[in-house]
Amino acid sequence: MMKKIITISRQYGAGGSKLGHLLSKELNIPLYNHQLLTEIGKMTGIDENILRVIDENADRQRTSKLLDYIPEEAQKILKTETVFDTNSFYTMQEKTIRVLAEKGPCIFIGRQADFALKDREDVLSIFLYGDKEYRIDRMVKRTGKSEEEIAQELRRIDKERRNYCKYYTRREWGDYRNYDYSFNCATLSMEKISEIILQEVKCYA
Repeated sequence: MMKKIITISRQYGAGGSKLGHLLSKELNIPLYNHQLLTEIGKMTGIDENILRVIDENADRQRTSKLLDYIPEEAQKILKTETVFDTNSFYTMQEKTIRVLAEKGPCIFIGRQADFALKDREDVLSIFLYGDKEYRIDRMVKRTGKSEEEIAQELRRIDKERRNYCKYYTRREWGDYRNYDYSFNCATLSMEKISEIILQEVKCYA
């Protein structure tokens, strides 16, 4: 079975976005990271800024208030639209991922896309990780923030992603058994990781 869909799960600061862009450019296929929120916004009428607040976060209180921000007309559409479930943002996101995957080859970053597409045989799932020091140093250079600020963000975002994964999929975030490949970004460059993935994808072509 040809591997047409690539999913990239990642620790904060591990380079998921960079890897996604490298692969998207080389394969000439769409990349969905924050773009996924744009797609959901187009389909539902939900302001993208609202979606960003609850993105990859298992806070049920935030999610339960989501419909308060949806235009009335969009609410009517959602209640009758089979593609979406109005009960949770995660369900909207999961089904949007499936709809986009049906359109053809593409790359998803985060959002538990590998789990949403678990029934497909044409998915290659990746997990990027790295030691804390490497990731802090990388993000300090990228953002210009202090080591202390980045260290706090790293702890918070990794925790949010871990809880998000556990709550919605009942799986342990980062468990290598859930992915086709796990790469240590502290020991392999993004270019090398991209090369390995491209070779793997071509094997199925």
